[in-house]
Amino acid sequence: MCFAALGRPARPLDAQDRALVHAAWWHRAVSLPIKDRDEWEIIGAVALEASPWRPLGLPLALVAVAALLAIGLARRAVSRAAGDRAVSPALALARPLSVLATCSLGLVLLARGSVERAQALLPPATAIARFDALALPLPSAPLASLALALTLAAATAVIAAAGWAASARRRPADRRETLTAWGFLAPSALHLLVFTAGPLAFTLYVSMHDWDLLRVDRPFVGLGNYAELARDPLFWRALANTALYALYVPVSMALALGAALILDQPLKGMKALRAVVFLPTVVSYVAIAVVWQWMFNVDFGLLNFLMRAVQLPAVDWLGNPKTALVAVMIVSAWVQLGYQMVIYLAGLQGIPAHLHEAATLDGAAAWARFRHITFPLLRPVTVYLFVTGIIWSFQVFTLVYVMTEGGPVHATDVLVYRIYQNAWEFRRMGYASAMSWVLFAILLGLTLLQWRALNRKVDDAA
Repeated sequence: MCFAALGRPARPLDAQDRALVHAAWWHRAVSLPIKDRDEWEIIGAVALEASPWRPLGLPLALVAVAALLAIGLARRAVSRAAGDRAVSPALALARPLSVLATCSLGLVLLARGSVERAQALLPPATAIARFDALALPLPSAPLASLALALTLAAATAVIAAAGWAASARRRPADRRETLTAWGFLAPSALHLLVFTAGPLAFTLYVSMHDWDLLRVDRPFVGLGNYAELARDPLFWRALANTALYALYVPVSMALALGAALILDQPLKGMKALRAVVFLPTVVSYVAIAVVWQWMFNVDFGLLNFLMRAVQLPAVDWLGNPKTALVAVMIVSAWVQLGYQMVIYLAGLQGIPAHLHEAATLDGAAAWARFRHITFPLLRPVTVYLFVTGIIWSFQVFTLVYVMTEGGPVHATDVLVYRIYQNAWEFRRMGYASAMSWVLFAILLGLTLLQWRALNRKVDDAA
C-alpha cells in the first residue's frame, strides 16, 4: 500500500472528482487527482493499492502440506484395510480425512485473520465510492476461506481416488474398464463442476455477505442473512404460497392419467389429439401467461364471458387475493397436463397386454383391472412425475412474474419471485442467495422424503 501526495492531504471523493480504478483478480488500485486550493487545476495525485492475497502464501502452503500428509495416511490406511477384510475402507479413510479437515479449518481461520489485518489498513470504503471506471470489490477474507475450501474439496477427491486405487483388488481389465468409464464421464463431470457446483459455491459465499450490486464494500455478515430470513414475514408468506401452489401437482397428475387412459385407445385420430394435448408443453411460458392473463380479465376475458352467458357473476381472477393463486394453479395444471399425459402414456404402453387379457378372462371388470393391475404397475411413473412436479412447482417464476407480479397484496408472492425481487429490484444479493439456499434445502428434503416413502410402495408392489 502506498500514498503519493503533493500540496495537501487527500480528501474523500465528491461528485466532481474523477477516480480511476485499476482492477485485477489479485489486487485493486485506485488513483485520485489532487487539486489546488481553488479546486481548479490538478497539482498531483494520490494512489491506493491493496494486495490482500499476499498474506495467504503461508496458509496455502500449509494446506498443501496437510493435503499431502492426509493423502499419505489415506493410502497407508486403505492398504491395510485391503489386506484385512474386517476393516472397511470407508472407516480407514475417516482418520486422514479428519486430519485434513481439522488442519484446513485452522488454516482457514488463520488466512481470514491475515486478510482482515491487511484490509484493516485500508481507508473506509466510502472514500472510493464514486468512480467512472468499472471496479470489482476488494477480495475479502471469506473469499480466502472459499479458496481454501475448494482446495480441501480437491484434496478429498484425490484421497478418494487413492483409496479406490489401493483397495480395488480387481483384475487389470476391470480397472481399465472403470477408468475408461470415468474418462467418458469426465467432460460432463467437468461441465457440472464448473457451471453447477461452482456457481452453487459462489452463492453460498455471497449469502454470507451484505452484498449490494451498487456498493463497493460488501461486508461479511456470516449467518446474518439467514437469521433475518427467520424474522421476515414476507419470506414465510412466500413459503406458504409456494406450498399451497404445489397442491396443483396431484390434481394435474390425476387429469393427465385420465387423459392418457382415454388417448391410449386404438382409435383413428388419437395421434393428432395427443399432439394437441401436448402442445402447451412446448409453447413459451411468457406467451402462455399473456394469453391466460387476457382470458382471466374481469371485463372482457373469455372465462367471465362464459360465466355471464350462464348467468353467473364475473370473477376478478387476478385482482382478488382469494382467487389469484388459484388462477395461476389452473394455468400450471393446463401447461403440465400434456407432459404428464405423455409420460403416463408411455407407462401404459409398457404394461404387458397378457395381464389384462388374463384378468378379463377371469371376469375382472375395467375398474378392477385398473385398480389391481394398471395403477400398481404405474407407480414408478407416478413417483417420477410427483417428485419432479413438486420440484418444478417450488421453482415457478415466469407465470407469476408476467400474470400477477406477486400480487395482489402478496397473494401470489412465491419463493423464486421473492428471490428475484431481493436480488434485482432491492439489490440485496446476499439476502437473495440465502433465500436460494433455504429453497435448495427445502427441495432436497422434500425430494428425499418423497423418494423414500413412494419408493417403498413401489418395492412392495414389485
